[in-house]
Parts: sequence; structure tokens; C-alpha cells
Amino acid sequence: MKTFFIYSFGCKVNRFESQLIEQKLNEQGFVKTANLNEADIIIFNSCSVTNMADKECHYYIRKTLKLSHNPKIILTGCMSKTAGLNELYPSLEIVTDKTKLFSDPQKQTIKNFSGRSRAFLKIQDGCNSFCSYCIVPYIRNELWSKPCKVILDEICELNKKGFYEIVLTGIHIGKFKPSIVELLGEIVKIPLNFRVRLSSIDIGEIDDNLINLLQQYPHKICDHLHIPLQSGSDKILRLMNRKYSALEFSKKLLDLKKRFPQICISSDIIVGFPGESDFDNQASLNFIKDHPFSRLHIFRYSDRNSTAASKFSDKVAPEKIKQRSKEFFEIDALKRKEFLKQNLNKESFAVCINGNKALTSNYICISNVEKQEGIFPVIINSQASI
Repeated sequence: MKTFFIYSFGCKVNRFESQLIEQKLNEQGFVKTANLNEADIIIFNSCSVTNMADKECHYYIRKTLKLSHNPKIILTGCMSKTAGLNELYPSLEIVTDKTKLFSDPQKQTIKNFSGRSRAFLKIQDGCNSFCSYCIVPYIRNELWSKPCKVILDEICELNKKGFYEIVLTGIHIGKFKPSIVELLGEIVKIPLNFRVRLSSIDIGEIDDNLINLLQQYPHKICDHLHIPLQSGSDKILRLMNRKYSALEFSKKLLDLKKRFPQICISSDIIVGFPGESDFDNQASLNFIKDHPFSRLHIFRYSDRNSTAASKFSDKVAPEKIKQRSKEFFEIDALKRKEFLKQNLNKESFAVCINGNKALTSNYICISNVEKQEGIFPVIINSQASI
């Protein structure tokens, strides 16, 4: 009996694709193991969005190359396209085209999502936005969208397997064709007990049609939107090649919160982008303080080879980036507390996740919940977290 171990780094898309790889290996008679020392094949599905992601993957590669039973080690994902890996790790099998490890990604339907209580469903791939800091358009530049019927069939299959929350994910789901609104319009018609959550969407892709769907189908579409800001400084947004101003972002955000008082709005912030002055950094801090964010993902800027920003001068010193990021982490902690306080003793709808925990539609985690099937009402208590 052949065994395999698979480890995913980074985003929800990677987790979905790792599930497809696992599915393919199972069909070929392989059995998954959680023990590296038992695995005949070890697969690393890598991420290369930040330097830290690269470093983590290198650490695990070096660790597994020391295993005495000499397993076959495969590296795939974004980092696999880095030059010089063959010389650095001669015994490593590098698969730059991940789709060779599973069937046609545009037609492949996922049958299960092992080890998880929520399922991730990839609906789209590729990005051509070319934000100046991002390596993704250089390594995942082919845009495609999965056919709506395939997605609807996958949702039905996953729901039958007991998944009551399905996260729609992709490299840039706002690029989904014909449109994310049309897809959601078909999904809400499915007469089954489940809900969907959008993984991430840009501010310019949130229009009245999407907002109307959120209002009409609160039990089918989660009241949680992850909307990347990246910076509150117009100067830095232009250098980043983001397609909005701080004012445009502000107007849309405040309108969303007015229409959906309990909505969770999470966001991304990059600290220490090249050319970011103390004034620009303060503009970002002030923007976060003045707007109804519920939680933040904070990234310290790191150069990615081949990107426009990697060639920019006026780099911010690492120590200054570290110092600035502490302020954002402090604000993040306050924002989370404020959001929980606003929702205390209010009713929301949840699905069970790990152990005795439940996740509400607006992304609040509640402990000590009796395990239930489907989507059920909960009262948000003082032990909740986000």
C-alpha cells in the first residue's frame, strides 16, 4: 500500500487544488497519511506571495530531505517556478504545472473536502491586474472561469456530504465570467441547506447588484466581505497600481456598513511599501481607525522578483517596517474587540466547525456549541472571537 502526505501553503485556492491532488491519488490507490515518516510520497503545494511563505516552504523541504526512509518529494505551486531550485535541491521533483497532478481544473469536480468542516470551491483562476507588488500575474496569468453548471453540481455534491458552508475562491473571483453576480443568482436558487461565502473581492467589484443579492438572500450569502485596502494613502495606492482612491474605498465601505450593520468587513494592509513615508503610513493608520473594519490581515512588504515594485528605489528599512506593523496589529486587536462588542447578545446564523465551535455568517467564532447539522441560530456571547 502506497501512502502520501500533502501540505498546502498559502491561500484557499491552494487548499482546493491540494484536495484535487488528494482525490487523484486516492483514485490511483494511494492512501493519505498524517505521518511524514510513513509517507512514500510527500507533496508540497507552495505559495510565493511573500518572502515568509518562501522561507517556510524551504524549511519543510530541508526537513523532509533528511528523512531516513528516502521518500519521493514533489514541489508544486507558485514557488516551484523559482529559478535555481534544481541546483539547490537536486533530488526534489519539481512540477511547475500543477494541473499535471490532477484532471482538467476547469471541468474537474471536487467530491469531498477531507479534514475540514467548510469546503473551498475554486471557481476561477488567473489575474491580470498587475499590482506592482504582486508576483501572481507573472505565474498565474491565464484567466479562466469554471462553467456555472459544474460549480452548481459541485455545491450540491458537497452539501450532500455534509458541508453547509462553501467558500467560493479563486485567484481573483471578481474576474469570474459571466459575472460573480450571475453565479450567485444561480446558487441562491438551489433548494438545499447551505450558504456560500466569498473569499475576497475588490472594492470596485462590489456594485448594487451584488448588494441587492446580499440583502435578498441573507441566509444563502454570508454577511462577510474581505475587501483588500492595502494602503490608505493615495500616493501609495497609485504606486501599487491599485484602481481606486482612498475616498472611493471609503464611500463604498461606509455605504455597506449602513446597509448591513452586522456585516464583517475584513481587509489586507501592506506595511512599508517602497516610497511609503511617515505621512503615508499615518494616512493608512488613520484610514483604518476611521472606518468600520472588523479585522485585518497585515503584511510586511517584501520584494518579489520580476515585480515592478521590486525595482523601486526608496525602500523602507526592515526595522522601520517592523515598528510600523506593530501599530497596525494594535489597531487590529481594537477593531476585533469593537466588532464583537457591537454584536454581543445579537442573533446570527452559524455552522459547526472544529470540535464544539461554530462560525457565524459574519465570521464570528463561538465556543461550547452543541454539534448540530445545517445552519442554525446562535446568540453571540462574551466568549466569542473573530
